[in-house]
Amino acid sequence: MQMFSKALVLLSLASTPSVAIVSEPAKGLRAALHPADDSMVKPIKFDQQFIVCNAYPSHSLVTLTRNGGEALASGQNALRFRECRRFDTPIQAHDKLDLTLSGIEIHGTFEVGALPASDAVLLLVLQRRDHSKLLSFQSFAFPTGAETKEAQLAVVDAYKGNHSSRAHLKVEDHVNNKEAHEVSKRVEELNFNHVYSVEEGAYDASVSDQKAKKLLNLVKSQDYVVLRTGEDGNFPESLVVFPEVVHSDSTNLRRAALTIVFAAFFTAFMSLP
Repeated sequence: MQMFSKALVLLSLASTPSVAIVSEPAKGLRAALHPADDSMVKPIKFDQQFIVCNAYPSHSLVTLTRNGGEALASGQNALRFRECRRFDTPIQAHDKLDLTLSGIEIHGTFEVGALPASDAVLLLVLQRRDHSKLLSFQSFAFPTGAETKEAQLAVVDAYKGNHSSRAHLKVEDHVNNKEAHEVSKRVEELNFNHVYSVEEGAYDASVSDQKAKKLLNLVKSQDYVVLRTGEDGNFPESLVVFPEVVHSDSTNLRRAALTIVFAAFFTAFMSLP
């Protein structure tokens, strides 16, 4: 028997008309509004990419196709458990992303709703539904804009087990052994399933009970994912960082303070037996 779940997710901000503004109307502007190569008014094209993370606890690979035909991840290139991948292919409203766990006949469809009227990086996390083998999804949008001093960090909990809802991500300044007695470390406990703005720097990240730990090297104006994964009794709890960045010299970054200035979370799904 095949198991199937479908998610209809709307990622939307206040929409604005996709029309470039002309400061000085020219003669015959009404005619220029019609499609033409020399039109003064052209649609604005946004750069909207997406990241997919496979947090479904299984040894089966996940294949990904779009709109019933275009293969984005398949065969040896399929997504492994605890793997995140960025796709440069532009995503559009009403695109349908079909995901299948190979060999166990579990399928899911994520349908993209209204997109932000701006450049954006969208994040889709595939996970197992509570008390079921069906798929569910979490989706996020990274804030975009001009060059900033902060990195954007999505903190997502996809772990399946006891006390998962009470977990937090502990983030503190990373210091080496020589600095341990000289530097006062800043510590923050972040709620899962939010997107944060964090100052550039090197940090130690762990789940509140310290079972899962990871080093974060955050670079300004970049997007990152910290994903808590695993399944109680089957797959050990672990943190996934995407992408992982290694600094050759992070001395000047260790003292950076955490600054939380943005939080956005949206998730919705509906199931079909």
